[in-house]
Amino acid sequence: MKVVALVLASARDNSVRVHGAPLLAHAVRGLLEAGCVSETVVIVPAAELGRTESTIRAVPGTEGRCRVLSGASQRAESIRLAVAALDGDECDVILLHDAARAFVPATVVRAVADAVLQGAEAVLPVLPVTDTVKLVDADGVIEATEDRSGLRTAQTPFGCTPEVLRKACADGVDPLADFPGTVRTVAGHPAAIRLTTPFDVAVAEALLNEERA
Repeated sequence: MKVVALVLASARDNSVRVHGAPLLAHAVRGLLEAGCVSETVVIVPAAELGRTESTIRAVPGTEGRCRVLSGASQRAESIRLAVAALDGDECDVILLHDAARAFVPATVVRAVADAVLQGAEAVLPVLPVTDTVKLVDADGVIEATEDRSGLRTAQTPFGCTPEVLRKACADGVDPLADFPGTVRTVAGHPAAIRLTTPFDVAVAEALLNEERA
């Protein structure tokens, strides 16, 4: 069994630090330590190649297990370039991961990979929506309360077979937004939050402090 993780990263993922290390470093370390990922391929803007390579070199266990590629301005095209770079490399599962979700638990990574290995076409970790959701008009006036029973928040990694992902790329589809096939779900985790605000980063710092206390 070979699982390859494609990690989509921005300049911010190289800049924002938690416990002294960039988000990207935490994300790559977490994937490789999950116990099922053989290799990671990090896709970054061309201007970030040098800094990203330095970030990756500082992560233990990445030698021979992590490549860095220049991406494109559009996410779908970046994924296509990464998939093309894998041609000739045999693998059973491809994971697509957002580096800003730097602390996804190993159990979630393994659950996604296992579900694909067991026959799912594609798999996404999700969490139930627990907040009350209101539908508002253009003026901000509440029109309705949405039924949240069928609503889920999406996380990553998204997992699928290489064949399915190559077809999506050939069709010009962004698999993280508009996957054309059947996507099964597995349980996500609150720690897999996307770290986009200073508050999110502060929460991540606090959680790590608690773990290491």
